[in-house]
Amino acid sequence: MSDETIKPGHPNHGHTGHETEYEREDLAARGVFAFMIGLAITGVIIYFIIVRMYHFLDNYERSQMATASPLSTSRGAMSRVVTQADMDKLFKDNGAPMLETDERTQLRSFLINQEDQLNSYGWIDQKAGVAHIPIERAMDLLVQRGLPVYPQSSAQAAGEGKSSAQ
Repeated sequence: MSDETIKPGHPNHGHTGHETEYEREDLAARGVFAFMIGLAITGVIIYFIIVRMYHFLDNYERSQMATASPLSTSRGAMSRVVTQADMDKLFKDNGAPMLETDERTQLRSFLINQEDQLNSYGWIDQKAGVAHIPIERAMDLLVQRGLPVYPQSSAQAAGEGKSSAQ
């Protein structure tokens, strides 16, 4: 047991005689406010340090940038500026593949050309007598005439005859 004396008729439930107890040393509000003010001041100082650092690095990068070649000139000083039309004229005739410079317009014109070819009459090879017709008309002709049937070769017919005889 403990060193305390137990009075008769008064059971000891772990209390030393005081009814209620509390922490006698609380954290002072002054300390909390001082910490918060110090934290805010530190944040502002760090912000200004970072801003100055980025400003310094930007200036340093600009000062270290050099032109690609001392012989290169600006676009305005060049006597001839090569345009896309010049490139098309030079490379289209020799069959070289061209880079796409305006994908949306090029795709749109490609699709329009395909639609025009699918829905119009025209020659593919006039000397050989090969033409193209609108796809709707071709489907109607296919329904009317049916699929073309080619005669079987004699080797296939003989092979089928042997398999049916067995």
